[in-house]
Amino acid sequence: MQNPVYESVAKQIMELIKSGELQQGDKLPSERSLAEKFKVSRSSVREAIKVLTHKNLVESKRGDGTYICDRIDADIIEAFTEVFADQKKRLSDIFEFRKVIEPQIAALAAISIDDETLNRMKVIVCNQEILIRSGKDTSKLDEQFHHEIAVASGNSIFPDMMEALSKIMKESRSQPLQNKKRVKKSMTAHFDLLKAFERHDSESAAKIMRQHIKDVESAATDSDSFKED
Repeated sequence: MQNPVYESVAKQIMELIKSGELQQGDKLPSERSLAEKFKVSRSSVREAIKVLTHKNLVESKRGDGTYICDRIDADIIEAFTEVFADQKKRLSDIFEFRKVIEPQIAALAAISIDDETLNRMKVIVCNQEILIRSGKDTSKLDEQFHHEIAVASGNSIFPDMMEALSKIMKESRSQPLQNKKRVKKSMTAHFDLLKAFERHDSESAAKIMRQHIKDVESAATDSDSFKED
């Protein structure tokens, strides 16, 4: 069976990126120009761009057009996103991965973290407290906190992995994390991690992170685990 036209168009655009004809940060030609270039309909071009957007290879800017992602890690994010996407409904597998990798990331962060990164993390946690008092969603800040830990590890691959992983962890960071007991437990872990980072205590950081992930897993997979009294 022949592949849909839009898939062929998407592959051709990807080839233009790989060949260097289209550079990171470049604006894509208009739909009309691409349709003429590939001798296809504009609707096929539109669908192809949707595919590339989903793969984090291009991004649309409202009122300005579509651009090639200017982040050098676009291919890494694409790879990890595809790996995890197949497991979206199998949270246990995802958490198993997190329990293996995130304690190690935390341990490395404790060794390598600098004052600037530590201060950013403190601001994030303080902002989380403010949102909690207002009864607002803290999931975005939770993502930022874990991303900063990955950055602090000093390994450029870990932030990419965490970004890809966060895309399919949104569900587990939503309702379960809004439970008051769950939020309180999560915040305690964040404060404990900050203390371990300040001491550059890699062993404690890994231990705290491992338990933190276990608690999050419990909340995400067992809705009764953190019910309010």
